[in-house]
Amino acid sequence: MPRLPVVCLLPRRRVTLLVLQPGQRLVHSAPPRQRPASTIAVAIALVVLFTAFFTPSGYVLSNMNQF
Repeated sequence: MPRLPVVCLLPRRRVTLLVLQPGQRLVHSAPPRQRPASTIAVAIALVVLFTAFFTPSGYVLSNMNQF
């Protein structure tokens, strides 16, 4: 099977090219990340995510009689 270039649509600084190699899955042509995300960064991201979803829903539920 010939190599099929596919553009990865993840938001990054540069476009990453995916190459279909025979007998393998799609592989990034760019080198992998050197460091995994830290525990503090993951905790902050989870707090922001939950706050973004639960604050508006909590406001709506607490003021349900006005809607």
